[in-house]
Amino acid sequence: MTGLMLTLKILFTSLIIFTAISFPQTERYTKGAENGYGWLAMDDPNLMYNTSKENYLSSILERLSVTGEKYPEIASLSCKEDINLLLSKGKSDEFSLEDVVKKIDKFYSREENLVIPIIFAYCYTIKQFAGASPKELNKYKEEVLKFCNE
Repeated sequence: MTGLMLTLKILFTSLIIFTAISFPQTERYTKGAENGYGWLAMDDPNLMYNTSKENYLSSILERLSVTGEKYPEIASLSCKEDINLLLSKGKSDEFSLEDVVKKIDKFYSREENLVIPIIFAYCYTIKQFAGASPKELNKYKEEVLKFCNE
C-alpha cells in the first residue's frame, strides 16, 4: 500500500505544479516593466519580496537623478516636465514619498489599472501633484493603456 500511496502523492503533486505553471493567475510585467500586480505583491507578507514600495519608488528617483532619464518609455508618456514643474515651483516639498505610495495604491485599486507599469502609475501621480486636470489625467491614462495593449 505504501508504494501506491507514494505514487498517488507524486502524481497529485505533479498535477498541482503543472496547473500552477500552466495557468498563472496574474502577470506581473507589462512590456517588461513591473505593473500593478507587482505593486500589490509588495503588500503580501507571505511573499519573499525584498523591497518595499518606498524603496521601489526611491530607485526610480535615484535613476532619474543619476542618469537624467527614467525607465525606457515612449516620450509622450514621460513625466519629466511635471517633475521639473514641481521642482521649479517648490511644490515637491508639499508631499512625501508616503503620499505618492498612497496615491499609487489608490490608482491600483481599480482593476483595469493593474496592467499599467509602475513607472506610469508613478507619472500619473506626479501629474496629479503637478496640477493636471481630471481630463488631462484621463487622457494620459488612455494613452498608457493604449501603449500597454499594443
